[in-house]
This record gives sequence, C-alpha cells and structure tokens, in this order.
Amino acid sequence: MKITLRSLSFTTKMLLLILIILMCTTISFMLFTQYEVEKIMWNTVTASVHDMRRLISLYVENEYRGLLFHKEYALNRYKEQLKNVTGLVISDIDYYHSLYEKGVLSEQDAKAFALESVENFRYGNNDYFYIYNTDLVAISHPDPLIKDSDMTEYQDVKGNYPLKMIRDNVYKTGSCFESFWYIRLNESKPVEKLTYNYYFKPWNWIIGTGVYIDDIDKDIESKLEEILSEFRKTFSKIRIGENGYFFIFNNNHIILVHPTMEGVDFADIHESGMGIEHWEHLVEASKNPDTPYIYLWDKPGYEENYKFKKIAYVDFFEPLNWYIVSSFYIDEMKEPSRRIFHRELFITLAALLLGFTVTFFIVRRFTKPVKILTSHARQLTENNFGITDSTELSRLTKFSHDEMGHLAETFISMERTLQQYITDLKLTTAANEKIRSELRIAHEIQMSMLSRTFPAFPERDEIDIYALLEPAKEVGGDLYDFFFIDNDHLCFLIGDVSDKGVPAALFMARSKSLIRATSMLLKKGQTGIPSPAEIISEVNLELYRDNEHCMFLTLLLGILNVTTGHISLTNAGHNTPYLLKENQIELIELPHKTPLGLRENIQYTSEELMLSDRQSIFLYTDGITEAINKKDELFGEKKLEKTLRIQSDSSPNVVLKMIIKEVHKFADGTPQSDDITMLAIQYFSNKREE
Repeated sequence: MKITLRSLSFTTKMLLLILIILMCTTISFMLFTQYEVEKIMWNTVTASVHDMRRLISLYVENEYRGLLFHKEYALNRYKEQLKNVTGLVISDIDYYHSLYEKGVLSEQDAKAFALESVENFRYGNNDYFYIYNTDLVAISHPDPLIKDSDMTEYQDVKGNYPLKMIRDNVYKTGSCFESFWYIRLNESKPVEKLTYNYYFKPWNWIIGTGVYIDDIDKDIESKLEEILSEFRKTFSKIRIGENGYFFIFNNNHIILVHPTMEGVDFADIHESGMGIEHWEHLVEASKNPDTPYIYLWDKPGYEENYKFKKIAYVDFFEPLNWYIVSSFYIDEMKEPSRRIFHRELFITLAALLLGFTVTFFIVRRFTKPVKILTSHARQLTENNFGITDSTELSRLTKFSHDEMGHLAETFISMERTLQQYITDLKLTTAANEKIRSELRIAHEIQMSMLSRTFPAFPERDEIDIYALLEPAKEVGGDLYDFFFIDNDHLCFLIGDVSDKGVPAALFMARSKSLIRATSMLLKKGQTGIPSPAEIISEVNLELYRDNEHCMFLTLLLGILNVTTGHISLTNAGHNTPYLLKENQIELIELPHKTPLGLRENIQYTSEELMLSDRQSIFLYTDGITEAINKKDELFGEKKLEKTLRIQSDSSPNVVLKMIIKEVHKFADGTPQSDDITMLAIQYFSNKREE
C-alpha cells in the first residue's frame, strides 16, 4: 500500500509539520542567533544611550532655564528697587516744587534745595542719584568731574550714547529703564549698570539712579558651579555597559565632568593612538550628534594601552557652550551576545527534543476537544449568540478534567454571560437614551428660564440689551437676568455657580428666582428702590441656609436708572465688568466681596457710576477668558479687551456675537470646558432715532 500525504491522519500531519518547523527553526537559530543577538544588544544599548542623552539634555536645559529665571528674577527685583527709591526722591523734589507754586520759595531757591537734597542722598552700596537737564548737562551728580558737564556726547565702553537714549525714552514714556557700562564711583573698572530714569516735567529734569548688576553674573557663575557639582554626582552613578560613561567639556576644551579627568585640558593630552586633536574630533562629531564617532582609548586594567575601540555620541548645548559626550566600549557590547549564544544554543537543542516529545502526546489529546469547541463556536455565531445545543460541551466537561474540560466549562459560562450581557446592554442602552432625553429636556427648561427674546424691551428707547449663554454641558451653572423693578429702574445681573451639570443648574434656578423675588419684596417693603447690596445680602442669607454641599455663586448685580444713566453695582466675587466708551474700554473697579452661599453675615457694598449717551456696560463669566485651544493656551483678558476695544461703539448684539465668534475661532474645535455667558447694556440719554 502506497502511503501518501493525503492518507496520513491529521495528528500525523501535525506532528510532521511541527517536526519540520522545529528543525528549520533550530538550524536557522544556530546560523543567525549570534548575529541577531549582537544586533539586539547593540540596538538595546544604543537606544538606552539615546534615551539617557535625551534625559541629560532635558536636565541640562531645565537647569539652564532655572539660571535664566533666576537672572530675570534678580533683574526685576533691581528694577522694582530702583523704581521705589526713585519715587522717594521724586516726592522730595515735588515737595520743593509745591513750595515754589505756593510762593513760599522762589523757583531758584526751590531748585537749589531740591538739588542739594538729591546730591547728598545715598542708599545701597554707595549708590546715588543724578539729575540732567534736557540739554544733558549734569546739574546734580556726586562725581565732581561730571557735575555741571555737558554729557551729550558721552559714550560707554561699547560705543553707545546712553544719555541720549535715556532722554529720548523719557520724553516718550515719562520714565524708562536703561542698561549700559559705567565706571563705579571711586573705582576704575567698567561694569554693567542698570538705571531707572524719570522725567520731572515741571522743571524739565531727568532724574535717575542705578545699580551695578555684576553681582548677578557672579551669582549665576556660583549656581552654574552648583549645577556642575550635581552633574558630577549624577554622572558618577551612570554606566554604559561595564565601563562606559558620560562626560562634559566646554569650548575651551576643559573637561568639566569626568570620572577620572575632571579639570584636565584636552589640548594637553597627547597619548599615542588617540591623536593630539582628539577634542577637535569630538567637537566635529557634535555637528552630527546621532552619528557615532569611533576612536581608540585605554580601559580599566589596561591603562596607557590605547587599543580599545570606543564609540561616542556628542551633543552640543550652545547656551552654555558645553559638549556632552556619551562614550562606551565596543567589545563590551559583543561579550554578552557571545555568552548568550552558547547558552541559547544548548537550551534550543534541549527544547527541540523535549518539545517534539511533548507535542506528540498533546496533539493527539487535544485534537478531538478542539473539534468539539470549534463546532460549538460555529453554531454560536450562526445562531447570533442565542441559545445553542450544549450537549457535546457538557459531555466534554464531564469526562475531561484538564484544560480542555475547563475551556468547555468556560465556553458554557461565557455563552450564558454573553446572552445576559446582550440583554443588559439593551436595557442599559434604553436607560441611557432616556437620560439623554431628560437632559435635553432639562436644557430646554433651563434655557426657557433665561430671557432670550431680543430686543428685550422693544418699547423702551433708553436702552439696548443683549445676552448670550452657551453651557459646557447639557445643563450648566451660569445665569443672567434683567428686569424692571419699576418704570425707571432696570435690574440686571450675571453669575456663575461653582459646579457644573444638574446640581449647578438647580442652584442657578434657585438663585435666579431668589434674586427676582427678593428685589420685588424689598421694593414693596420700602419707599425707594433697594440697592444691589441690599438685594445680594438677602439672597446670600437664603442661599447659605441648608447649603450642605457648600455650593456658591459669584454674582455681579446692578441697577440702572434709564432716565439719568446712573448705575449702582455690587460685586460678589465675580469678574470685573467693562465700560465701553467711544473707541476705548475701561475696567469698572469694584470691591471684590465673598461669593454668595459661603458665609452668613457678609456686608456687601454698592458702587456708583454714570453712563453717558451710547456708552455700554459689558458683563461676562470666566468661560470666556478661560477658553482653551488645542495648545492648552487660554483666551485671556487681553484678547477679550482687544475685541471689546474694536467693537466699543457697536451695539450689544454685535459686541457679543463678535466675542463668541473670536472664542470659537481661538478654540478651533477644542471641547468647551466651562459655561460661556455674556450680557451687554447700551444706554441712550436721548431716544434713539427711528
């Protein structure tokens, strides 16, 4: 009988296939393992080196940024000091000028007294004040060589004309900071000096003082040395392979950080086999930091024997002129691969023999249960995961107590669980759809509570109102409202609840109702119109009661007399409103009181202002300024003020629509994180033309 491949059983075919695969795999492994292991080891080490390079570069950059921040902070501190101490001198000069204006002193005597007081004034490290007239003649200066001299053509050591620049700048801005190189009083070496200069216009004087900031550079050098010390500690713990390491040298070829050669000048190293210009090769390698530079070096235990190949990657940190070198030995990368090759070869041969033997028995045992499981899985999919005949599976679980029996039990349990999951999923889907529907209804109810019909008061010619609210979720915690307390007084408000979603919406609805009801009750209970402070105080008491969840409301409430343009405003922790005038805007500064609902006894106060014809007041919530884009940047007050300034003469409708357009353009599809609410009111002292 002729035996063919088709006549063999499935088990025999599988065993033959496994035997062929194992033999081919073993042969291939024997031929290519060493090459592949070396490649893997090399890639692993180089990847690790590159990762450490990136970490070290980030570390160096972070420390450098810290140095820059420290320097900037020190400069700002000096500027603030100069500005403050100059303010004292200016107030002294202004005092003598006031005596002249009152007739107590003649102008000549007043100037003389002022100059004398300034010339004798000292502070800090023998720092002084100077005064120049507009012709740059030093009318007050502690240096006798400079006093009464024309300093128009004075140049510092860098060839600049600092006094001319100071004069030009103070003419434009009234005051300025200027930095130039100057010789310290009673010294001969020029150092950098930071000056603050103020233009005293009544007498056309340029009053200034300065401090020498060379101590900042000394402090930076000290901190840089601390950073190097920290690098030395860090690098001493890092090894690449067995003997590889990181080191740093500067553009003066001085080694700053090294396990054994710290402080050495690379130019002094003339070892055989390495080359006298080794550091120059490293500098050249930094131009291609991801390309390895190969050279010969010695090795622990083989000192003065420069025959071991090393690989270096060089990164150049330009701000500090540092070259950061990662260096390791090539032979140390190959040694582990050779050891692994011999071990893996022995293990593979043993595994080949054991695997074939075990597979022979396992395949025969697994073939039948696998067929049963496959058949049942096919029935399950054909029946759309409905109820199927599990007789064969039940028999398999009864007579097979190994993994196949457990797998059959898992199949049965999975089938039941899947059917229950499908049933639960249908119920969950229906419940989620119901919740979404209820949220849509809640959104519509919340929006219906807000006045959205504009013009809001078409019969009134004294005002034009427009408001807009975009909740971040289906329902939100922002609110606005406007209503007439009587025929002449319009109450308007805007607020922001501390939370989001349904709780915030309920708190918002309660707050809005309380404000309206309180306003009307106070109106009935007294002869005049209640102030915003009275209304907010009463509402705060109500919101504070039973506020177990500690929710609170920031609120800005105002009352406008549409006959006179008089406005009374109270701010309970809300964003400061803007006054829109002709081609300009102005922040309406108000006392920033505690939001509503946090404390029981808060004394709120009202501030007064007058609106002129066609002026507008603009109120908003922080959803505008805290809108973010894809780069996690905030929209901010500056962009808001820029848009308001452009639209300062426009109607409230145009202003609000332009702002929301700019916010959406800035966000560029980024999901809204907070409710956006705005309210604008424009006042007309005369009735608008038809």
